[in-house]
Amino acid sequence: MRKFDVLIVGDFPPSTHTGISMVNALVRNILAKQGKSVYAIDESAWIHKGLKRVIHYVFGSHFQLIAFLLKSKSDYVYLNIPLSLAGQLRLLSTCFMVRTLSNHTKLIGHIHRGDIHDYAYRSLFNRLLLKVNLSFFNRVAVLSRKFEDDLLAVKGTKNTMVIPNTSLIEVKNKIAGKPYNRKFVCISNIIETKGLSDLVLAFSNPKLKDFRLRIVGSIYEPFFYQKLKEFTGDNVEFITNASRDDVTNILKESDCLILPSWNEGQPLVILEAMSLGIPVIASAVGDIPNMLGNDYPFLYQPRNVNMLVEKIIAYDRFERKGELGARLHSLYHSRYSNDVFEQNVIKLFS
Repeated sequence: MRKFDVLIVGDFPPSTHTGISMVNALVRNILAKQGKSVYAIDESAWIHKGLKRVIHYVFGSHFQLIAFLLKSKSDYVYLNIPLSLAGQLRLLSTCFMVRTLSNHTKLIGHIHRGDIHDYAYRSLFNRLLLKVNLSFFNRVAVLSRKFEDDLLAVKGTKNTMVIPNTSLIEVKNKIAGKPYNRKFVCISNIIETKGLSDLVLAFSNPKLKDFRLRIVGSIYEPFFYQKLKEFTGDNVEFITNASRDDVTNILKESDCLILPSWNEGQPLVILEAMSLGIPVIASAVGDIPNMLGNDYPFLYQPRNVNMLVEKIIAYDRFERKGELGARLHSLYHSRYSNDVFEQNVIKLFS
């Protein structure tokens, strides 16, 4: 049998460009850098359409996983822990396969979402299923102390570790100040729960007619994207085929990042903006208030379009934009740098 140190099962770029897929790639690269032998099963389903996507999501990676476990051994299996009913049922079968075919393998789970409490207490079945799945894992990584407390309230025993995310872009010195031109950007895949309809409505307000917005991301929900385009004004541009270099350059050119999500964990795109010293306007969900600081002046309540408009106007009038960017840049390097993330990943698998 072939022997590996770590098997990673999850989404990976370029098949899937999300925060989770990028973290999976970072974990894989860090372990490889440490001399670990790593095998990856890419379970990306978004590259398929219709019934093929469903079949691939439910069965695709399971066939690959069974084939791996029958021919190979690994000390660790690293999995993302989803917070949806379908995802939890699928995770249950994955964990059962690993425990049945490779009983001595240690399971490492990673929760990237911030709605642990909301999911668990939505129903008794959700809570019981989550507790059963968590019982398979030797260690579970979460994004913040708050999420760790939420998880402990569900499962009781402590085998958790806090690993804050990091940025794929990292600049040691804050980018020099540039003229403010009312150029805003939202970097998000085209998904309804990312709050993009709220953002487009906000920029249709006459008060923002002289403001420009770019929405950069891949189309994951085509029907929602077509509906969104129907009420998009001339001051909003969609860029749906950008490379990672394009995304980086667009972010650098922008005056402010806006993230209007209805639910988040610890968004990588906010960390990317912080690393560049670019201010942020964001909904106060998940760990975002902690990331930016509870006294951060440009947080707003999700789905509140009027409040979002007010925050954009307040930012436009804010005179200490450079000072705010420098503060975020410093905060990033003290809490979320690549070095901090790498040391945490090494500890997770130690």
